[in-house]
Amino acid sequence: MQIKTKSLALLSLASLLLVSACTIQLRVKIDLAEDGSGQITAGIGLDEQARNQPAFQNIEEALRISDLIEAGWEFESAGLGSDGREWFESTKSFADPDDLQKVLNELTNSPEAFKDWEFSSEITSKTRDFVVSGVVDLTDGLNLFTDESLNKLLAEPPLGIAIETIEESLGTSINETISLQVIVNLPDQSNEEIIDIPLGEERVVEVTGNSEHRVAQILDWVVLAVLALLALSIILAILNWYLDKRYEQRQLQRRPSPIAQQIPGNEMAFLQQPSTQTERLQLLVIDPYGTIFKEENTPLEHLRAFINKKEGNSNPDELLDLHHSVTMGKLTSSEFWNQVGLTESPDSLNHEYVKSLQFRSGGKEFLKNLHKRGIAVSVVTNDLIEWSTQIREIYGLQGIHPWIISSEYGVRKPDPAILEILNRSSGIAYQSCLVLDTATNFLDTAQTLGMKTVHLNPEANKSDANQKHPSVRRLNEFFKGQ
Repeated sequence: MQIKTKSLALLSLASLLLVSACTIQLRVKIDLAEDGSGQITAGIGLDEQARNQPAFQNIEEALRISDLIEAGWEFESAGLGSDGREWFESTKSFADPDDLQKVLNELTNSPEAFKDWEFSSEITSKTRDFVVSGVVDLTDGLNLFTDESLNKLLAEPPLGIAIETIEESLGTSINETISLQVIVNLPDQSNEEIIDIPLGEERVVEVTGNSEHRVAQILDWVVLAVLALLALSIILAILNWYLDKRYEQRQLQRRPSPIAQQIPGNEMAFLQQPSTQTERLQLLVIDPYGTIFKEENTPLEHLRAFINKKEGNSNPDELLDLHHSVTMGKLTSSEFWNQVGLTESPDSLNHEYVKSLQFRSGGKEFLKNLHKRGIAVSVVTNDLIEWSTQIREIYGLQGIHPWIISSEYGVRKPDPAILEILNRSSGIAYQSCLVLDTATNFLDTAQTLGMKTVHLNPEANKSDANQKHPSVRRLNEFFKGQ
């Protein structure tokens, strides 16, 4: 009798219809998980008139709770619902989708009441589809809630009283007094599906749903994130290009003549410059050695001091020839270091040598001031490609362009050809360039080509007898009065 205990409980309630003219709402709620397990909750809702019946003062006895518990159901009083009924519910769980039909069969005495119930799921590339289906057949009416052994004790099934007598007592059709509500909750977390089935009718129930795989969701998010980063990188690249163009267009249009006017002791030197001074300044040309980096007496002194520190061969005449060859591109840096007696890794020596360079006093501020004023800067230098490359990387000078290196083209300062290379690379006329350098022979070459010149003479020990070039002793004098 265990699997019939639920129907026997409903029988007790249905019997009360004869004396109370109350209505009863039955409810079957099916909650399913992705693996097909779940639980069924069978509920009985009593209206206010039914709750006031004496038979319900001891509800547990009326519903035969002990029998329900023995059959594996858990009983609880759920209290008043939103419909104004007081609900009493019993719940039973199942671990396998095949058990869904078995548990539903325990609700009534007829195997036809709940039949053909199945739960299935299908996995696709991104979703998992769920389907639960079955038939609810209430055409047997109250017979669904009576027991065969009990019927034998009664004169006339169901309940031993003719249906017409029950309906006359209720004042309405028996089918309108008891109704069943089936609720299905699929694992897709969507809204529950509610099906109302009047007593005496049959319904085919099919509820579908789907949920997106967690992995598929994460992959979608990753793809969106990658696309967003790609779009952002493109936008930043376009913005950077636009700012570079804007910077080039907004370079300050400066003239070198006011600079010459502010150099102490050279107030009249600017009058000796060619008439091409009327051209606006577009480019400042420097050599980092001796201009922004401090040196000893000659450009080779710092290199010679470095070789001496490393205990190499620093014969001045030999070093001069080797330096000339390597900066003309005739020797590699590896060959140069070997010939001065240093056998360490060439890359390591290159890096160590460049790191040994020190900014001249005011060198960093000079570069910042040029950038602040929007003055474009280029470099022309007698150097190795490896050393110049590391200078740009280590000291953050990648923004200087063009950077003309003698070993790359096989021509050295003060040869005019190196300035012709600058002219082709920059696209700026000679008359719109100003050369700031410590070597007067290179300044002479630049001036011959029509470029403006300023002599950086830190210790005032490199005389310019003819005073062909305005001079400054310190870099901060370059902007004096500007």
